[in-house]
Amino acid sequence: MAPSGLACMMRTAFRHEAFLYADADEFLAGTVPFLRDGLEAEEPALVAVGRSRAKALRGELGRDGKLVRFIDMEALGRNPARIIPFWHEFVEDDGDGRNHPRRGIGEPVWPGRGPAEVDECQRHESLLNYAFWDGPAWRLLCPYDSAGLGDEVLAAAHESHACVSGSAADPDEAAGEDLDPLSCRPFAGVLPRRPADAAAIGFDRSGLHEARTFVGGAARRAGLSSDRTFDLVAAIGELTANSVMHGGGSGVLSLWVEADAMLVEVEDAGRIEAPLTGRLRPAPAQEGGRGVWMANQLCDLVQIRSGRQGTTVRLHMKLTDRA
Repeated sequence: MAPSGLACMMRTAFRHEAFLYADADEFLAGTVPFLRDGLEAEEPALVAVGRSRAKALRGELGRDGKLVRFIDMEALGRNPARIIPFWHEFVEDDGDGRNHPRRGIGEPVWPGRGPAEVDECQRHESLLNYAFWDGPAWRLLCPYDSAGLGDEVLAAAHESHACVSGSAADPDEAAGEDLDPLSCRPFAGVLPRRPADAAAIGFDRSGLHEARTFVGGAARRAGLSSDRTFDLVAAIGELTANSVMHGGGSGVLSLWVEADAMLVEVEDAGRIEAPLTGRLRPAPAQEGGRGVWMANQLCDLVQIRSGRQGTTVRLHMKLTDRA
């Protein structure tokens, strides 16, 4: 069953739809009509999916594929926090001056993503409703591989989208038609405990250089490339400076290696309340507000949990370079 906007009852010009597919044929059966309808209405279209899905879509669209912009989601979305700024730029781009509604296809969750990545993707999907609820009219279709993803992941898709369609969808289920986009809490909860043997140091204003040196040395010993070590140290420099300026003047830095990644965590007494922190591109003349943004641009994954107990930011860097 192809996606239909008729079931989307969320009271906003933004229509956030999930499409469940079981195989490549079902993927095309749902996404190609969605794109062709948009092209017929002269709506700019952008597709952010994996390379194999993009290739299949281009083949099915034929000449019309030249009218659609494609982005590799496996590169863009390896850190899900980078996706919303990308969609913001797409929606706000009015190059032709005609202010058309737009439509996109985005698949941030795919089989093979680790638990931490999936968790952040789910938070991202809920945050999309907040990011665009009062913006211009556009549609975003999010395909979900129902054969390759677990039941919990599919259940979360029902909760974060205004409507759900596809062969695996329950036609009697209301999905998220009563979504309250202002109720999203992207920083709620707690992270899994770090290992008991994780290395840790405290820092304050006088210890910022020591914190960067601590991370740089550990990254090199873990086998992180020089470029990625530089990126990680730069991100830690931003976060520890944030802790000193906005998190009570001091913090604790911990690090450890887990599977194929190095993880570095910064804890302080501050609290992050703005849901889109780190997901809005700083203005050129803006003073401050760049720390979390820079961490998101430099690291493979950034997890933030913040509340009355303070704030924890956990950075993930793969030990092998990724495109």
